[in-house]
Amino acid sequence: MRPYIDAHSHIGWTITRDPIVGQSTGRYMARMASSGVVAAAIGPTAVGSPQARGVLDTQEQNQVIARACQQFPDRFPIGLALIELRHERAGVTELERAMQQDGLRGIMWHPSGGSMPMPRLYPFLEVAAMGKGLCLLHGKAADNAALARRFPELTFVAHAGHEEAVTLCAPLDNIIFEVVQRPRGAGSEWDFAQLVNQLGSERILFGSDAPYYDWRVLQAALEAAAVSEAIKDRIAYQNAISLVRRFVPNWTLPADPVVSPQRYPTEELWAVRGERFIS
Repeated sequence: MRPYIDAHSHIGWTITRDPIVGQSTGRYMARMASSGVVAAAIGPTAVGSPQARGVLDTQEQNQVIARACQQFPDRFPIGLALIELRHERAGVTELERAMQQDGLRGIMWHPSGGSMPMPRLYPFLEVAAMGKGLCLLHGKAADNAALARRFPELTFVAHAGHEEAVTLCAPLDNIIFEVVQRPRGAGSEWDFAQLVNQLGSERILFGSDAPYYDWRVLQAALEAAAVSEAIKDRIAYQNAISLVRRFVPNWTLPADPVVSPQRYPTEELWAVRGERFIS
C-alpha cells in the first residue's frame, strides 16, 4: 500500500454534537497505523470545541497540538492553531503565542453557520501572514479567493469538488486543494480524473477530516480511481511532502509505519462517535 499524508485532521472534541465526537492524539495515531497514514497536519477541532473558560480553552487546545508536534515531529510536521473570533484581541494574542512560542504554523478555523465575517478575520490572518503561515479555512470559495488575494503571503488549503472552487480559486497560486472524506450519500463521491483535469495533479491533497469520518472510504476511492499510479502517489503523499517542506525544509517522509500506542479493537477504533478520552 502506498503511504498517505493526511492534510486535514483534528485532535480534540466537538462537544456540540450528541454524543460528543473526538479523538486523542494517541487514538488518531492508532487510526493512522491502521490505515497507512504515515504523517499528518493536525489542528484542534475547528467547530464546537470546549469554550467554558474562553481563551484559556483555546490555548489548552493549541498546546495539545504543539505537544503532539514536539513529541512526534516526523509524524506531525505541521500543527495549526484554533482561533475564536469572539475572543477578539485576546484571541489574536493567543495566536501570536501559539505560532511564536509553540511553533504552530498557521490557522485551522470553521465559520459558525457557514458565514465568514471577513473584517474580523483580518487581524488573525495578519498574524499568520507575518509568519508566512498555512491557513485551512472551511469557507465558501468566494471568501477563500478574496482572502487569498488580500493575504498573498499565506498559503490557503481549500476544499475541492465545487465548481466555484475551480472558477474562483484555481487561478490563485497561493491556494491548494484537498479532497476529504465526506458523509455517505449524495455528493460524497469524488471524480479524481475530473479534478486533475481542472486543477492539475500537483495541487490536490488527501485529507481525512478526522475524527468525523472513516477516511478509509476515501482511500479506497482513490486507489480505484481512473488515474495513473503516479497521480495517485501525488494525491496520497507527494504533494503533501512539497507542502510540508515549505514550512519544514528538512522534513523527510517517515520510512516506517506509525506505531499504535494502544491495541484498540477494530470496531472501537473506527467508531466515528467514540467516547471522550482525556488527551
